[in-house]
Amino acid sequence: MVISMKDFGASLGTRVAGRSAYDDIMTKSGQLTEPVVFDFSGVTTITNSFADEVFGRMVSEIGMVEMRSRTSFRGVDPFWARIIRSAMDRRESSRETVTA
Repeated sequence: MVISMKDFGASLGTRVAGRSAYDDIMTKSGQLTEPVVFDFSGVTTITNSFADEVFGRMVSEIGMVEMRSRTSFRGVDPFWARIIRSAMDRRESSRETVTA
């Protein structure tokens, strides 16, 4: 399944928009039960808040190993990819602290 992130806007900027996108993505993907490709073609901006609400939350729920096995990213600018990865890493670090 391919999810076009541009469907959520060219500028992915607010925590509220991230929560809405997360809910939509999880519904469409059956809670990530099938492989998902996140296509960022046409997206010009991604904030830390949006990335945390979508991708950080996914990592918090299923863990980084499962996230890597169930998802992939395409068309994402390297700068924005670092924003997304940072949000995921922070949530994984928090998750490990809680489960340790």
